[in-house]
Amino acid sequence: MDISSGLMGTLFMVSNSLLYPVIIILLGLVAWSLVSLGQFVSEYAARSRDIKKLRVGCRDAKSYMQKGENKKAVEALKTSGSNDFLRQFINELLESLTESKFAVEAEKLLQDYELKITEELEKARLVVKLGPMFGLMGTLIPLGPALMGLSAGNIQQLVTNLVVAFSTTVLGLLSGGIAYAILLVKKRWYTQDLSDMEYVVEELK
Repeated sequence: MDISSGLMGTLFMVSNSLLYPVIIILLGLVAWSLVSLGQFVSEYAARSRDIKKLRVGCRDAKSYMQKGENKKAVEALKTSGSNDFLRQFINELLESLTESKFAVEAEKLLQDYELKITEELEKARLVVKLGPMFGLMGTLIPLGPALMGLSAGNIQQLVTNLVVAFSTTVLGLLSGGIAYAILLVKKRWYTQDLSDMEYVVEELK
């Protein structure tokens, strides 16, 4: 009986000791979500896609390359990028434009950008999972003290713990919801960007 009581007491103590770290993590996730939302809105306002401009730029660049006019090819490509991510890719691609192993270097650069996109989306995926998970932990942990307060007739303790439980649920769902919306839209954006990058490489081969 003493062993059982000791184990239960230890379990209760460990569980309660996790409450404040969980709340701090939740506040951090919400802060990250709000900052990411601001960056998302800024990126949305700055993004534009002009596929006609991209096609013309690639054709002009290829034509200049065939004539040996690499400087003009570079200028044609530089003006064809329609957003920062694509322009950054084109600028890095231009560094290997005159190399004999252009196809190999271009393929390597494409793979590097696929990894960059995966890394960028991983943050949002992580928050989508962690937000509700820590929100659930923040909900369950205070329920023990709340029930103990109820059994002892301490309504104030019950109310305080229930407020904490419901608040952490809301924070977890808020951070997860914002991250999920950002993830869906950015995944579409970057898939399109990657398709444009592959198009540029194929046109220049």
